[in-house]
Amino acid sequence: MATNFEELKKFMDETGLMYEANDELQAIAIGFSADPEERTYRNPESNEPVVEMNVRLVEDGEFVAVIAPQAWDLSACENRAAVCEAACRMAARLKLLRFDLDDEDCLQPNVELALEDAPMCSNQLHRAIRAVLMTVWEFDPVIRHAMETGVVDLSLAHRNRPQLPGDISRILELGDAAGGLDALEQLLGGDGAPPVQS
Repeated sequence: MATNFEELKKFMDETGLMYEANDELQAIAIGFSADPEERTYRNPESNEPVVEMNVRLVEDGEFVAVIAPQAWDLSACENRAAVCEAACRMAARLKLLRFDLDDEDCLQPNVELALEDAPMCSNQLHRAIRAVLMTVWEFDPVIRHAMETGVVDLSLAHRNRPQLPGDISRILELGDAAGGLDALEQLLGGDGAPPVQS
């Protein structure tokens, strides 16, 4: 087994984040709130500036999924094609991220980590959580605009970063000091590919 649920909870405890763990489902629920003056995102169910996120351990610890379930409700959206185009364009610019359209017509950004028999480190989990969270916060204006107008405009993305707790903030600070997260990744032995500009 590559990782286990106790290890995932330990990684979560390192961040200082509050979370709910369901041992039976091997799932962790987290909520991130933002200043409503700084962020356009609103949860479709509560209409609050809160991003709900789940971390799931599957395949006997060989696979970890980080997902923002039901981030955007497209069930009544008349411009679904534009939203899907926006999601594809964003995914092409972002590392790790993918988007799913679930059976209830909700667009869900997520990161899936196939560990197989390799051990997991806390930085992998923190980076996956950060990637999903920042995608929702930064690209919500792009998705909303596509939903309302049918026009894809990536220039509408937010570029200011909110304060994040614990190790996630430290990772961002290290990335900025190294010239961006892509530069930090290359210094730490990344794939050597040039950084993707977003």
